[in-house]
Amino acid sequence: MIPRKMYRSVLAILLAYVKLRPQMWMEIVMLPVSQGLHLRGALALLLALPVASTLSAGAALAQTKITAGMVAHGPAQWPQYIATELGWLKQDNIELDFVTAGGSGAQQLAAGALDICHSGYPDFARASLQGAPVKIIISDIVASPYAVFAKPTIKQIADLKGKLISIGGNNDITFIYIKPFLASAGLKTSDVDFIFAKAAGDRFSALAAGGIDATILNHPTYSKAVSLGFSNLGDTKPYAEDIPFTVWAANMPWAEKNRNALTAFARNYRRGVRWLYDAANKERAIDILMKYARQARKDLEEAYDYQVTKLKLYGLDGDVSDKTYEKMAEGLVEIGFIKKPFPPKSAIFDGSFVQQATN
Repeated sequence: MIPRKMYRSVLAILLAYVKLRPQMWMEIVMLPVSQGLHLRGALALLLALPVASTLSAGAALAQTKITAGMVAHGPAQWPQYIATELGWLKQDNIELDFVTAGGSGAQQLAAGALDICHSGYPDFARASLQGAPVKIIISDIVASPYAVFAKPTIKQIADLKGKLISIGGNNDITFIYIKPFLASAGLKTSDVDFIFAKAAGDRFSALAAGGIDATILNHPTYSKAVSLGFSNLGDTKPYAEDIPFTVWAANMPWAEKNRNALTAFARNYRRGVRWLYDAANKERAIDILMKYARQARKDLEEAYDYQVTKLKLYGLDGDVSDKTYEKMAEGLVEIGFIKKPFPPKSAIFDGSFVQQATN
């Protein structure tokens, strides 16, 4: 004798199933009474149903959570914010968990605390070449977004001699950008003093507080420096043409286990950039960035005008061409990390994800 409670449970499961499979309901009700369709028969029928295939379908739709590190929220992650807010990642069963990693992103990525991470390309190139299970998978910002700002009394690059300048680090992409900037006025890096802060927001705060003489800033801190009357000594892009800024890198053991999800991430990056470059989407794009960057709308409008309209800083395909890799390698030489002959591109970059994203 099967207990009444168990009878109700089994019947509830059976009814839930036939709601999904209406034709099964007709099969059940058409069974003749003479066959004795009672609880044991219903239970046998339930067990005979293709439950395994139902579970498999659910597993195929399981969501992949990607823990994505970054130095700080801002315009650099614009394509990912767009893909999130417009539901594209959700359509691909991906959930992005944005984590502020500061200057230790490469270390956290190598340790497996992050699945992917966004930062200047030298951070991950060094990790790869030192044997960490890390490789660049997407090159997104293809040129320098920075300008150098200084106290109002400093009017030209040559005036920086003997001054205290804040950059991201002595092995950071900002060092690669500021070195030729100083050289344009006959200055060497040894002619100035450096202090380090990875995030542009921290460098701006130090400048605003009078703790440093100059620093290297991108939007939205770029706009803030202008509004406060600091001297804009010029953009760094003309002095470091074709040297990429930021990239996305992955923990490769995780990447190999989640290849489909990471390929979808790369595909949505490309889709996000195309959407961002459509001027009709400007206002919506700024709305989206405001949600994450939490900056004044005016500053983000200027970021759009500068990075999207003027400089077109976001790479359309996310790939690293051989020419671009040469520039990246030259940058690594500038910070004293490698020497010629350069290691092969495959030592730091796995292009298979962006290549599969085109298919």
